[in-house]
Amino acid sequence: MASDGKYEKLEEPISSGDKAELLDNVGTPTSSPNSDEPHHVKKPKEVLLAGKAILEDQSRGLRIIVLSAVVFSVSITIALILSIYLGPPQIGANAGVTCGIKKCSDVGLQMMEQGGNAVDAAVASMFCLGVMGAESSGLGGGGFMLVHDHKNDKSEVFDFRETAPSQIKHSMFTDDESRMTFGTLSVGIPGELKGMEAAHQRYGKLSWKSVVNPAADMARNGFHLDGHTEYVFKSPKFKKEAFMNSKLAQYYTDANGDLKTLGDIIVRPDLARTLDKIADEGSTVFYTGSVADDIVKEIANSDTPGVINKQDLANYNVEMRDVVKTKYHGYTVESIPAPGSGPVLLSILNFVEGYQLKQDNMTYHRILEAFKFGYAQRQKLGDPKFNTDYIANASNVMISKDEAARLRNKTTNVTMDTNFYNMMIGLPEDQGTQHVSVIDPAELMVTVTTSVNEWFGSMILADSGILLNNVMGDFNKVGSGNKINSLEAGKRPLSSMVPTIVYETGHLCGVRMACGAVNGTRIITGVAQTLLNNVTFGMNLDKSIQSPRIHSQLTKPGALVVEAEEGFPAPILTGLEKMGHTIQMTEKKQSGVYGVLKIKDEIEAVSDKRISASGSAVFT
Repeated sequence: MASDGKYEKLEEPISSGDKAELLDNVGTPTSSPNSDEPHHVKKPKEVLLAGKAILEDQSRGLRIIVLSAVVFSVSITIALILSIYLGPPQIGANAGVTCGIKKCSDVGLQMMEQGGNAVDAAVASMFCLGVMGAESSGLGGGGFMLVHDHKNDKSEVFDFRETAPSQIKHSMFTDDESRMTFGTLSVGIPGELKGMEAAHQRYGKLSWKSVVNPAADMARNGFHLDGHTEYVFKSPKFKKEAFMNSKLAQYYTDANGDLKTLGDIIVRPDLARTLDKIADEGSTVFYTGSVADDIVKEIANSDTPGVINKQDLANYNVEMRDVVKTKYHGYTVESIPAPGSGPVLLSILNFVEGYQLKQDNMTYHRILEAFKFGYAQRQKLGDPKFNTDYIANASNVMISKDEAARLRNKTTNVTMDTNFYNMMIGLPEDQGTQHVSVIDPAELMVTVTTSVNEWFGSMILADSGILLNNVMGDFNKVGSGNKINSLEAGKRPLSSMVPTIVYETGHLCGVRMACGAVNGTRIITGVAQTLLNNVTFGMNLDKSIQSPRIHSQLTKPGALVVEAEEGFPAPILTGLEKMGHTIQMTEKKQSGVYGVLKIKDEIEAVSDKRISASGSAVFT
């Protein structure tokens, strides 16, 4: 083949002289000087023997080459196997984890560095958050986890939301509704530990002890009080007096009896001992063993005894649910079903999908109208075990494109009267929430939100170190008229949580995102605006999360009030006021959003700077 600049000649042609030289160098001449035959001409038999010798040499050389190649291949294979089992995994910059405390993101990353997957990372981070961020989450609470296997396009939801005790009754709150949010009657049956264990048993690669131990060591050896805990202590909404009278105070106060401040060391030996038991025995010790005994004892021995019994704990089950999902401009958006608020989020996206959106006042007017319709629909949601058909039908209507089109056709260019929306009866304002988002190298995606309801939950601390929730406050108040989310024994209350997965439909290596948020009813609008910023307005994930947000949820008083964070564009707010919205400026604290986004092998993990202690971690 002639060279064209791309290829080099592999071999020069052999000339007749080369052939003669080859024959001359093989064998010994048998003719004598007196022979009639020229001395350089061999007899046919000699030529054949010479050729045979050459072939034998070539065959021997070929065998050596093949044997060397086999030995080399085997050596490389053995080396790879040893590196997998004996050395650290070779992972590029294609996995990330983010949550409300940077240290807990690092713990999740360590799980993946040790060969674990996204579920291992999420569970270890959740245990860590329960230790360091007890004001917002922990084993005494509950939540939801959405797991999406992107390579196989499979998703499922672990519902480990708390349930009402079997002996709870409406009459217990008739005289004093505050009991729904404070004291032993406010406590629901915790589900977080069983939820984490169920997810780990189904997906985890590391041992159970491996994902529990980092949090146990942290509780035992001490950790620094972080910025979010300090923010809670300084907030006017913090119930300081109740906290100082609780068993918690001994761990969060200094020698003078004052609340500890940023950077002070907190040690939790009580919780460390319990985590050690959980690492060895799993959830059994919590739901039927010594920890269960301790929880029941704490409830029974209170000045105002509660009704939780050991059978309530033993009977708790994690509910496995299918995701709710919709298509939004070529993307698939998946979230959690009722009693979560995934249908509300999808309703908002379906509504605005019908418009050409720009970052102007008309677009944000339409987004606000979508919020109001979504929150109005939300009062039709609750625990699907109760009013099953009604809730299923309501969810299907909420996430349908036809319903979105119907609502758009009713929308005007000015804010409509609140009666038009079927105004909300009222939603609980829970504060104590944490979120974790993870994507691992094998395309397993996890998004999980957990809560103890309000800050430090019920503030009831069992001797085992378990801080109990006050989730009964998430049911509608007695006499509100809403039966869907009314208090009933064994029921799971409605939640604002919306752990969410987004991916480009039909493009395996296209955009895929795991995200979620914290801070009560503002979770929904925080996630919705993050998705719109990224997918519709083309912002990168960091800007999508950090940009100022607005919020409106159609509740009394001030159902037409729009909360606008500091820094939201003033011209848009002026335009919204002219359309009939009432603008109320707030500090930049509406909600905290946490997301991990991947395109091909490029990863971006972002924590919301609104939460001072938050942080993310990625492979580099």
